[in-house]
Amino acid sequence: MPKASQLSKEEMSKILHLKLLDKTVKKISKLLNRSKSMIYHVLTRKTPYEPKPRSGRTRVTDICSDRRIQRMASSQKMSVREITGPSRLQISKSTVHRRIIESRYMIHAKMARRLLLSELHISKRLQWARNYMSYGDKWMAVLFNDEKNGTPVDL
Repeated sequence: MPKASQLSKEEMSKILHLKLLDKTVKKISKLLNRSKSMIYHVLTRKTPYEPKPRSGRTRVTDICSDRRIQRMASSQKMSVREITGPSRLQISKSTVHRRIIESRYMIHAKMARRLLLSELHISKRLQWARNYMSYGDKWMAVLFNDEKNGTPVDL
């Protein structure tokens, strides 16, 4: 809502007519008992309360896409990467994260990471540890390298 009362069509036409008669903005504002800024708005934008044109880059997503992103993040517990994959728009992960933060009703948090080890990996590690647990002082003679297979090599 505007703070001041809106101008009527008659007042707007008076302002434009007085400007054509080479009256200054200060004189027009005194004659019509209106603020100078309102007169400037009428002369520059033709209507007193037309919003200023937005500067900067236009948004990639519209309101519907924003809601869809927020819905996927909240109800389906999807990660940002999972949301960017199937979306029709080419949007970055940071854009998705920003849209989630913009919704004031959601609390964003990192997803719990799943364990990278399967049951087979866990059993193999335990078996390796049991095999070499009783090595004792022989470990001083073992040479470890950066290879991935973790079998000790005797010198």
